[in-house]
Amino acid sequence: MKMKKLTALLLTAALALGTLTASGQEETPQTDEGDYYEIVMAVPTLGAEPSGLADVEAALNAEVGPELGVKVTMYPISLADLYSQQTLLVSSGDKLDLISVFFSGVGPYLSMGALMELDDLYAAYGADIKAAEGIAVAGGYYNGKLYAIPSEEKLARSYGFFARADILQELNMSYDANAVYSYDDLEALFAAYKEKYGDGYYCIAGNTATSDFYTYLHEVDVLGGGTSDGVLMDGGLGGNTTVESMYQSEAYGDYAQRMYDWAQKGYIPADAATNTDTNTLQIQSGYYLGCFSSTETDMISNMSRDCGYEMVPINTIAPWCQTSMYQTTMWGISATCENPEKTFQFLNYMYADNTIDNLLTYGLEGVSYEVVEKGEKDGQMVIRYADGVDAANTPYNMAMHVYGDKTTIAVFEPMTLDYYTMCEQLNNSIPDNRKSVTLGYVFDSTPVSSQASAVSAVVQQYCGLIAAGAQNPDVVLPEFRDALKAAGEDEIIAENQKQLDAWLAQQ
Repeated sequence: MKMKKLTALLLTAALALGTLTASGQEETPQTDEGDYYEIVMAVPTLGAEPSGLADVEAALNAEVGPELGVKVTMYPISLADLYSQQTLLVSSGDKLDLISVFFSGVGPYLSMGALMELDDLYAAYGADIKAAEGIAVAGGYYNGKLYAIPSEEKLARSYGFFARADILQELNMSYDANAVYSYDDLEALFAAYKEKYGDGYYCIAGNTATSDFYTYLHEVDVLGGGTSDGVLMDGGLGGNTTVESMYQSEAYGDYAQRMYDWAQKGYIPADAATNTDTNTLQIQSGYYLGCFSSTETDMISNMSRDCGYEMVPINTIAPWCQTSMYQTTMWGISATCENPEKTFQFLNYMYADNTIDNLLTYGLEGVSYEVVEKGEKDGQMVIRYADGVDAANTPYNMAMHVYGDKTTIAVFEPMTLDYYTMCEQLNNSIPDNRKSVTLGYVFDSTPVSSQASAVSAVVQQYCGLIAAGAQNPDVVLPEFRDALKAAGEDEIIAENQKQLDAWLAQQ
């Protein structure tokens, strides 16, 4: 285990400080648990505290206590309250060491002064993080400084459309998993499906009130922010570093027209802009062909499981990398942490070659789960629920995978050990020309915060209507674009360009 070297160093230091016995012999003191530094770690949950949390905490400390000289207190926080509770704990001076940054990026936490810089700690203690995360560490930077450590197993994303395998077979249509398909290719499939199934059956499932299908069909680098802040329209892949409005572009206009045409042809249901059911729930109904999604590695099994049908990916974007892909789940150290060194050593330990990431994610073997098959590396295994345990009564199972190196976290049946091979192949196959030139850049919208809020509201008002094809783009698109201008879109893009140019000059 990599951290055994650290143990040896700690023991050496203890010996150097040891007292002499009456006989003059040096005595090796025992580390007192009272000297352990307590690390309070936020634990995001889906609601109630897991009944087995105390047992998991005890098992965790049995390993990391002697190894690192720390005692970890797991502090459960409901996902819905994660940001507000964590920032409140920091601002009020309550003890919190490890902050879980979930789907927000570090910007909101920095605006509250909640995170400390990690560059020096990463350089000193982050060897296992660096080995596990590689380029994904780019997701934790802000204004050129590192504030969070991502927990990401996939260093690239591909996107496309998942279609039901049984329907593709009925239509005698097949797709190459390594090919990239176009609007026209999808439309040929949609036309064949509608011709066979007719009224009441639809091609595209999804809640367009919260979806924008454009980014499933085109590489768009959102520069660590959102589509409303300005983007690189070529995904940062072609050397272009000009920040533009996605919504003012000719390509977005073509997309708006295509969505409207698809709606007129019945490929998109009339209630798409107001239907609040998830895309997977809609597909379960049997009246939908499929949905847009990311398509890499484990998504085939995930979509098949969640949709209730075997699903086939039809790629529209080949695997590529941008900063925002690494901002989903991250860990930061509280600005009020009293021992950042110990806290970061524990954080690095989560990414080392041990099994505590499985412990923190799934709980205790034999209690919450049992092993079906083990892989080559520690932590890689296929598991199932333990006897008498299911998703409803398991004492511990964190649905949000946020801990450590996800390439060594177990997968549930029916997934297989092939997942780890596919993940490794994906991560090792990304050419430089599929990596955005802005990896590590994150837009700071603070100087234009009022405009950013106004523009975001406009986007929320219109983009769902356009994705649903609910209104004629000849009418709604000019309204949308004018509203963006009036809300201050140009000021945001100018500020984003200014920051990006300054960042590029320092690279």
